Amino acid sequence: MICAELGLGDCDFSNNAAYIASWLERLRSDRKEIFRAAADAQKIADYLLGFHPAYQQYSGEAETQVECPGEPEVAEAA
Repeated sequence: MICAELGLGDCDFSNNAAYIASWLERLRSDRKEIFRAAADAQKIADYLLGFHPAYQQYSGEAETQVECPGEPEVAEAA
């Protein structure tokens, strides 16, 4: 999803079966690994998006509800 958001069209995901198999093995040995991986993935996504001009203005505003770039604006009812 980060590749698409950053406009990186050529992301190679040709080894999906091996990738999923390695995750299944890790999850069977440690059920809390998914939470650590999700936290790490969020940190990586935040870091990468920090270089994207449309997201730079939102850095440090995690506690505040902000409109994401690219989402259509919702008109208020009159």
